[in-house]
Amino acid sequence: MFVRQVTKIVKRKKYTQHQLIESFRGVSGPRQRLILNLGQLKIAKEQFKNLANRIEEILKNQPTLFKPSEEIEVLAYHYAHILIEQGFREKRTALPNKPKDLETIDINSMTHSQARTIGAEYAVLEQMREYNFSGILKSLKFSDQQIDYAMMLIMGRILSPGSERRTARWVNEISSIKELLQSEVKVYDNALHRTAAQLWENHDEIERSLNRKAKEIFSLKETIFLYDLTNTYFEGTKANSRIIGFGKSKERQNDRPLVTLALIVDQEGFPKQSKILPGNANEQQSLEGVLDQLQNQNRGWLTQEKTIVIDAGIASEENLKKIVERDMKYVAVSRKKSYDEDFWKNNQWEEIKLSDDKNILKVRLTKTETETFLLCESEAKAVKESGIINRRMESFEKELKQLDANLNKKRTQKKYERIFERIGRLKERYNVGVYYDVEVKQKDGNATKIKFKRNILSEKKQRAVGQYVIRTNRLDLTAKEISQIHRSLSMVEDSFKCMKGELGLRSNFHSADEPTLAHIYLTVIGYHICCGIMKKLRNQGIHYSLRTIREILSTHVRVTTTFNNDNSEVIHIRSNTTPTAEQARMYNALKLKHNPLGQVKNKLKKQRCSDEKLDSKR
Repeated sequence: MFVRQVTKIVKRKKYTQHQLIESFRGVSGPRQRLILNLGQLKIAKEQFKNLANRIEEILKNQPTLFKPSEEIEVLAYHYAHILIEQGFREKRTALPNKPKDLETIDINSMTHSQARTIGAEYAVLEQMREYNFSGILKSLKFSDQQIDYAMMLIMGRILSPGSERRTARWVNEISSIKELLQSEVKVYDNALHRTAAQLWENHDEIERSLNRKAKEIFSLKETIFLYDLTNTYFEGTKANSRIIGFGKSKERQNDRPLVTLALIVDQEGFPKQSKILPGNANEQQSLEGVLDQLQNQNRGWLTQEKTIVIDAGIASEENLKKIVERDMKYVAVSRKKSYDEDFWKNNQWEEIKLSDDKNILKVRLTKTETETFLLCESEAKAVKESGIINRRMESFEKELKQLDANLNKKRTQKKYERIFERIGRLKERYNVGVYYDVEVKQKDGNATKIKFKRNILSEKKQRAVGQYVIRTNRLDLTAKEISQIHRSLSMVEDSFKCMKGELGLRSNFHSADEPTLAHIYLTVIGYHICCGIMKKLRNQGIHYSLRTIREILSTHVRVTTTFNNDNSEVIHIRSNTTPTAEQARMYNALKLKHNPLGQVKNKLKKQRCSDEKLDSKR
């Protein structure tokens, strides 16, 4: 073998290309044939022969006499594996059930290479195929190449979340996704960026299609919808952005630009509708647009009674009215801070055993002509809330005592107005000032003494710790049913947790708006796919998080085994490792084969031969 340099002129521009050529003796004499286009090599011309020799040694599983440079070694392995892959692709049409194929091999010549992960990719790809994801994209005028890129992007977001550059590296160097897709596209970050933007341009139709498929496959009832918002932060300033805002960050990154994701999921946790809003979006004002989109995309909307579950931040009287206007029911946490004891006096406390069989929820139910109110008292919630409040009060009191002590020290601030400003800042920081009566004594414009004590509001707060009220316009529900529906709101929180922690929603390094929106939407699509996988596993008693699923399936890999036989031939076998017991359990739950792609063999003669002999051996 040797490397040939070829110069081509296209549109009056000169291009240099390098080719790997093999010389052989045919029937009519010496001949040459093209083995592989190498692109444009950036090594010295004197190194061409060393590269060709090393490629040939790898292909024929021969030890090298002179160790090449690191650059030559990397290139040689890259091109040799491309040639081996080409041989495997030629063999893919072989019948799966083969007769016994016995070989006498040299054990010492055996090597293993090209190890690529296949387990998690296989599970995700089969779920995407069940949703007919490629068909959805084809109907939106995506080309075959763009469909491949889109599949890789979403699988990368699910299995190895990161930037498009990182996804390209994962596809090219770590994953067997290209083998599973039987794709030969060249994967690089700019192509993935363009495809991500194209997915965002068609996000409404893609999400509608995924919703329909999930409903058909899993027979989703879609009678209860859970709605909530979260926000995520960005690195950088995102100057001139139309979609970011500054507000209270859910991740305590209040100094960072934020964007808000509004999400509706059903009682099974499947996403129904998502919407991206500015980071300072008002929770109360966000509901109407999402409800309109959800209602428009679901045919037969009024054939079943719909109930939407919302938290106190969204449950304004105006929003509840909007829900009723759409012929929907609501279950919401009441925004009212307290109710008179007389409101509950005709009803006794009941105890509800929670699903963990450990905690007890005490409830009192009251009905009016239009609404049902459920007072809930949770011991676990009381412990958590009282711990938070007590720590804040202790810190607040400690700061006041220190401020009072400083009034008796030299060279400390004593101005009456300034002392009041400091007390105001302490109230703002610890958010417990309303529970204290604070008195500041003064003399000649200087503060002399600070006195404080807990007031009656503090006592009421301590009694109400762990309590909350749920209100609903469904008069048919029992106390247990209302509590159960409300607790399902945690599914939205679990969805946000999965997106942020396992699907790479945060943090976001994009500077322009379009890539930012595409980044968020890739996470949403990934979550659509993950819900189908986790639903199937839950049905079989496997309650794993996405992170655990990825970890378990990550050790199922596809590898190339190479060895020499006693007939002067080199045999390359591409096959999978045997699944572990836990991997097999998952495949069974997902109704998948244990051996995706099967085994492919490629055999090469170690010595050169004529075209006719090569053809007869293939």
